[in-house]
Amino acid sequence: MTERLTQFLTAEQLSPTRFADLIGVQPSGVSHILSGRNKPGYDFMEKFIKRFPAVNIEWFITGKGKMYKERVMPDLFNIPIATPPVEAPTPILNTEEKPVEAPIPLPPYPTEAATQLSGRIMEKDVEKVIIFYTDNTFSAYSPNKRKE
Repeated sequence: MTERLTQFLTAEQLSPTRFADLIGVQPSGVSHILSGRNKPGYDFMEKFIKRFPAVNIEWFITGKGKMYKERVMPDLFNIPIATPPVEAPTPILNTEEKPVEAPIPLPPYPTEAATQLSGRIMEKDVEKVIIFYTDNTFSAYSPNKRKE
């Protein structure tokens, strides 16, 4: 386990003292585990896994598997959306057989023009998009306000 704890600290770019602070144990306890003097006890393991839930505990105890658990998340960007097919416009002929400009087909997603055509104006704008990363950090993006 000493080697695996060292691998974990390297992967997370943590010093033994910082790691001890994060999981709530004495730095000397971590030092003793890293030196091979002591083996991790139940309390150490519990605090470690509670603070770093992405770590594969089987890997840490036995060395089998990968360091981190594999997380399966739904892919929000590949969800099939039922959209009506957009057909090519056909010219509309008047009585003099001159082509008249055909209406432009609407895109399969709502736009301001599309919502106005449907008789209602969409009054909601995106305020913020938040992206969560696997290392338990996030980024927030706010789109620019539209100029009207």
